[in-house]
Amino acid sequence: MDTNHSNELPIRSKLEMAQDIGKIIHYLHNGQRSAADLLIEDLKTRAIFMDEQLQQDVLSFSEQICFQYDYDPWHQVTDDIQKAADKLIEDLGFRPPIE
Repeated sequence: MDTNHSNELPIRSKLEMAQDIGKIIHYLHNGQRSAADLLIEDLKTRAIFMDEQLQQDVLSFSEQICFQYDYDPWHQVTDDIQKAADKLIEDLGFRPPIE
């Protein structure tokens, strides 16, 4: 995994981060912590080059995921995880389609 994101275009980073959020949730649901941990570290590395709000969103999302791994043997996606993921995705600049 390439961890030198300083020269990456911001939109490319944001797209990768949004995709990684989905993968992390998938890995949580399937109990694949080591795979999720790698992507969480990548999210944190990318966030270093972004504004403080995104950094806080990444930390909040990461904490929710790690908490769930540690305290829920079924690794359910809770409302708190969904809210943290939604906020991070929205602050990355992505919105759900208008119906």
